[in-house]
Amino acid sequence: MKSYVTKPFDYTLIPVDPALTLWRVSDKELNEHLETLSHNHSYEAAALTVQMGDSVACRGESTSPRWNRPVLLFYPGRGLCAKVLEDACIGARVGEQRSVITEDGAITLTVLKIVRRSYMPVGDALVREEHIPGVETLTAYRKWYRESNEPTRRLYASYRCALQLIHGFAAKSEFSLDQEEKDTWLHARVDSIYKAMVDAGMDPTIPKEGFDFLTEEQVKQNMYREYEGMFTELVAKTYLAETLTGRSLSELVESRLSALAAEAHMTVSQLKEQVPAAVIEEKVAGDVAMEELAKTAYVQEKLEK
Repeated sequence: MKSYVTKPFDYTLIPVDPALTLWRVSDKELNEHLETLSHNHSYEAAALTVQMGDSVACRGESTSPRWNRPVLLFYPGRGLCAKVLEDACIGARVGEQRSVITEDGAITLTVLKIVRRSYMPVGDALVREEHIPGVETLTAYRKWYRESNEPTRRLYASYRCALQLIHGFAAKSEFSLDQEEKDTWLHARVDSIYKAMVDAGMDPTIPKEGFDFLTEEQVKQNMYREYEGMFTELVAKTYLAETLTGRSLSELVESRLSALAAEAHMTVSQLKEQVPAAVIEEKVAGDVAMEELAKTAYVQEKLEK
């Protein structure tokens, strides 16, 4: 690139938001996960006495045809029918009768069946229901869950930290920006985004404010100004990627083209034909800068605190 960083800021002086460094599975989170498993393995069974939350089948006897039925279903506590009817069932046993007065007159309910949803207690039996090889106890499950999830969570946390460092580095460093290169890159970027919006059925000329439609040129001018900072970030990402790997951006792009093509479900030739070089370079520079910064001792030390 003709544009370059003239005075790079020391990224180790950029503070990292502590919230970005969180990756370990907390006891609270793990307990909530176990409660979810308990609910997932819930089951229904007959009960003897009606409690809130049960499903109850009753025979209704009333002068009102609405309630004079061989089977009425009630769900105490769920608010699906009049509260007086739901409350009438509470505490009743199978075969027991309860009478209640409603706006439709007197109703006699005879409890026929009580069904209760129960949750499997958090314990070894619940863990065995997950059928995880070698994991038979709650203690083993807690260990397995952390070992299975924390490495990926740590990786993502390192990427979050690295992105903050990239933004900070771009904001605090000094640059020599070649105007022609900047214009060429931004216009290609704007043209690509504009075309993608149109292809997606969007109308970029609709104003964000007011009622006067914009021309295509006005839209692209606005987008140019909106994305102007992206070019500075590209220069920053390129500097970081090249400095941290000791390789030029062109080398990094070539080494990653196959993977990028596979990600886009294209061949390398198709990718080069359909995706502007500026977009590919930005993608590679950003990915490499983030990955390399994530591996630095500075970021790794933050993750250990």
